[in-house]
Amino acid sequence: MASLATSMAGAGSSKILVSSCSIRVGFPVIADQNSRFVSFAYSHRPIPRTAILRRVAINASSQGETTASPFASVASPGLYSAQTFDLTPENVDLVLEDVRPFLIADGGNVDVVSVEDGVVSLKLQGACTSCPSSSTTMTMGIERVLKEKFGDTVKDIRQVFDDEVKQIDVEAVNAHLDILRPAIKNYGGSVQVLAVEGEDCLVKYVGPESIGMGIRAAIKEKFKDISNVTFTS
Repeated sequence: MASLATSMAGAGSSKILVSSCSIRVGFPVIADQNSRFVSFAYSHRPIPRTAILRRVAINASSQGETTASPFASVASPGLYSAQTFDLTPENVDLVLEDVRPFLIADGGNVDVVSVEDGVVSLKLQGACTSCPSSSTTMTMGIERVLKEKFGDTVKDIRQVFDDEVKQIDVEAVNAHLDILRPAIKNYGGSVQVLAVEGEDCLVKYVGPESIGMGIRAAIKEKFKDISNVTFTS
């Protein structure tokens, strides 16, 4: 078997060293290190050394392997097919079967909490819950798959946490504000939730404006369905 070795001899120049221990057709048998060409047995036309060098480089670069992301455009068969589904908890759970293997491989999983009026509520489990990239997992992976399969019927996709309050009422919001009341009292203020109706929350508040901004943020962060917090004195 003939051997073909290449070595770089300074910038812009190359040497191809050829040795032969075979006379099979196609193996190099002439090794003139000063020539620009390499001749092969039973071949009438010599081949430029640069052409062989390029071929060696191409073959070497093609040996590398790449690992595709589970949420890349090329995913499991059928994941991004033209087939769509009705938006139901059962169908959402079925579609998520395509991404679960990748979540489980990282020590996590995902459960369907509810599907109501186009809003899909999901709960990440295991390592996915505490993972710093959990929001990326939701946005780039799970949300992408669900929107692909259910289209415009999906109005919103929400992540549910263990301590999330299922029922939003005056008592629940007031209980949550208990963590702020000591600080509010120290500034001579007071806070009391008067009413909660849909996205609106009416709060009786007396105190510094900066503390009031914190109250608004605390309510909206805990109760995702509340978007408007109105103060009254």
